[in-house]
Amino acid sequence: MKSIRKIDFFFEIKSMGLSAILPLLALLFLVFFNYSELGPEIARKLSIFIEFVICPLAAWWCMYLFIDYYEDNMGEVLFTYPVSIFFHGVLRALMFLLCFLALFIICLFLISQRHEEILFSIQVLQYIPQSILYGALGFCLIVLTRNIVIPILCIVGYVAGKYFTGGSKLMPVYNIMFFDIESSYQLLLEKALINIVFAFLLFVLSHFILARRTLI
Repeated sequence: MKSIRKIDFFFEIKSMGLSAILPLLALLFLVFFNYSELGPEIARKLSIFIEFVICPLAAWWCMYLFIDYYEDNMGEVLFTYPVSIFFHGVLRALMFLLCFLALFIICLFLISQRHEEILFSIQVLQYIPQSILYGALGFCLIVLTRNIVIPILCIVGYVAGKYFTGGSKLMPVYNIMFFDIESSYQLLLEKALINIVFAFLLFVLSHFILARRTLI
């Protein structure tokens, strides 16, 4: 709890610059999209937008938190601070990921209130674990590459590839997303657990890498 209080959210957001507002703009567009249309196809349209735009953006803040460290060569200064590597890495990424998830959950609640056929609990089970995995993936990629461009290209390339192949074997990489809004509860639960396990492993791997470096 004391470590969490040391996080200066205003300073971190200011350090990200204008790039910090992109996830907020996407969530606002989701709310606008939610209230702009009714009909039998809205559930599928919302699902596509959420899985291929909103969920991947969960990685955005987790990556941009570290852009100053790598672009301004602040690694040497970083380790002079009286806080742990866990604080500088995993904890900061998790706190901003949780902020994104809190805003996202509010949007999901608004969607469920607008469209009776879309259940809030199913949305949370389907989309939140995906977002957590994207956040962990973005954090891990920037720790590995020490560069903001490569992680963004990797995630955009992955999402675009999955979108155009429909999750088929043409792109033989694990499908984070579902592609089917009518999946059974059991399948949703299994997929959610797998995504969370992968996310946990990526956070552990990222911390392991940071802990063994002299510089971030």
